[in-house]
Amino acid sequence: MQDQTQTTLDEVVTPDSLVKQHPDKFTKPQITWLLRNRHRNGLEKSGAVSMVGRKFYINTPKFTTWLLSQNS
Repeated sequence: MQDQTQTTLDEVVTPDSLVKQHPDKFTKPQITWLLRNRHRNGLEKSGAVSMVGRKFYINTPKFTTWLLSQNS
C-alpha cells in the first residue's frame, strides 16, 4: 500500500507569508531568487512550488525537505 501524505492548506503559503513567518531565516529577495531559479535549483522538481495564474505558492513541508537537502 502506498503512503500518501496529505498537505493541508495551512501548509501552503505565499512567498510573502513565508518571509513573515520566518524573518530570521529568509528575506524577500532570497525567496524571489529561489523562485526565479526553481528550474535550475531543483525546487520545481521537488514539488515544493506551485504557480497558479501568476502567483506562487510554497508547500512548506516539501520546501523544508528541499532546503535541508541542499549542500553549500
